[in-house]
Amino acid sequence: MIATTRGTLLVDTVTEDALGDEVTTAAPDVTGADFPLSLILASERTFDQSTGEWRTIEYYAGRVPGNIDVDEGDRIKDLRDGAIYAVDEFTRTPRGLSGYSSVTLKLRRTAP
Repeated sequence: MIATTRGTLLVDTVTEDALGDEVTTAAPDVTGADFPLSLILASERTFDQSTGEWRTIEYYAGRVPGNIDVDEGDRIKDLRDGAIYAVDEFTRTPRGLSGYSSVTLKLRRTAP
């Protein structure tokens, strides 16, 4: 894995405001703060059932070290430009010949 930037895992905390409504805020996760992140723009072809045509969908692909505890629905903040990405899918790659493992992510950009 060659890192293109550094990232941090955002963890949602739910609190109540003065009116008793639930408010979701994001705070950096101190256990996974400031880790190397490889981030690229990728594409895949899918078949659209409604139109009967093939479509090309672009998405962000990311890779993080295997010790980062990431799950679907988590968010990752790019520390280079402040962009926030939601994790749609992830795949854990076991240790290879180099002795390192990594996590491959399918990301969706949610905030500039």
